[in-house]
Amino acid sequence: MLSRENYIRHSLEINLFFLRLVKEHVILGAVSLPPRDINITYQLIGLKNNVELLLDRAVQLSQGVISDEVLSSDELVTDLTLNTEWKTQLLTGIPINMNITKRELALRSKYRTRENANLFHEVCTLNRKALYLMNTAITFKENLLTNILNCRVFSYIYPSMLHHIIGETKFFAKLLIKLENREDTDSINKTLLTGINWNRIMKEHSQFIRGYLDPSEVKLFETADVFAKEFDKLKPPTSPETIEKDLNAVINLKNFKKQGTEGILACKIKSLISPLLADHVTREANYYIRLLQSVNK
Repeated sequence: MLSRENYIRHSLEINLFFLRLVKEHVILGAVSLPPRDINITYQLIGLKNNVELLLDRAVQLSQGVISDEVLSSDELVTDLTLNTEWKTQLLTGIPINMNITKRELALRSKYRTRENANLFHEVCTLNRKALYLMNTAITFKENLLTNILNCRVFSYIYPSMLHHIIGETKFFAKLLIKLENREDTDSINKTLLTGINWNRIMKEHSQFIRGYLDPSEVKLFETADVFAKEFDKLKPPTSPETIEKDLNAVINLKNFKKQGTEGILACKIKSLISPLLADHVTREANYYIRLLQSVNK
């Protein structure tokens, strides 16, 4: 059974990472719809606002609690996140609460014991609210995907990308349920690494990058295509050999993604990729790197 201290730490680390992902998924959905569906856009912005409230609360509760490994991994925020939020808000008009990112950049790792009944109950409340909101988000996104597939709604998001997004949201909900069931640390860590196919996630990221690049970006297109094919062949991280191969591949992909983010921010890459989406997929690579490194020690 998960101890109170580990329950608090795992819960906050998972919420910090996944709530930000879901918030950005919703922003991506909102900016991808045409003016005709402004009501859907407003609903997505409302969902984004609710996710931001929970993310803000998670940040408040996390000061001095989460691990140094998580804080130093660049999985929560990177040195480019704030700039990509500012640029994306400027380009799309979608409001983004950048104060959350500023507070997150000021987080410090575990430096005192905060295992107390009040914090425990606050984290329990956070998890319950997050699970309810994720179920709402899943239903909304699944309905949107159905409408897109039946040609009732147009969106610049690939249907496979929306399916990808729904899968990540469902994985977050699954983790929240495991936390509320107080499953032990080994079970939580195993689920984080193998409960979703991270190699497939990285492959699909490479495919989406390839698909959103302007046709003139031939070298970047070819590089993304090579990564997609590489991750398609990689095996799950179940042995020292496969872990090492996966780790080397994802480090290389992370570097490619970060360079792409810098290029998009500097307006040197022609694409349909927003700056925030570029930073988003970089953070997911950082997350996978940390998971692999944690079992490769």
